[in-house]
Amino acid sequence: MYKSYVVFFQCPRHRAGRFEIEEGVYAYVGSCGRSCIKRVARHLTRPARKRWHVDFLQCTPLYAVVTPLPEAEFARRLSSACPYVAGFGSTDDRESPSHLFRCGAEALLHAGFTI
Repeated sequence: MYKSYVVFFQCPRHRAGRFEIEEGVYAYVGSCGRSCIKRVARHLTRPARKRWHVDFLQCTPLYAVVTPLPEAEFARRLSSACPYVAGFGSTDDRESPSHLFRCGAEALLHAGFTI
């Protein structure tokens, strides 16, 4: 069963609410819940109605990967390997400092997957 996903974005330098985003490739980790396809599609299509932190990114979605790792575990693994935007998308996960990381495909390697 799939438990989490990671969406990769190409971002220009900008502000997303109270968060300062530097230019680069970012990995956003989220949980799949019941409708993983709908959740990932929302991030890839950039909906007009903004609800979550990730909706405020002014970035171009690149691709997404769905994983069997729990969201919090994936985020914890990345937090020790990639720079992150403190507090971004992690209000319901007190153990992870963020769910937005400045790293590309190497994020998958840091989480324990092979590319």
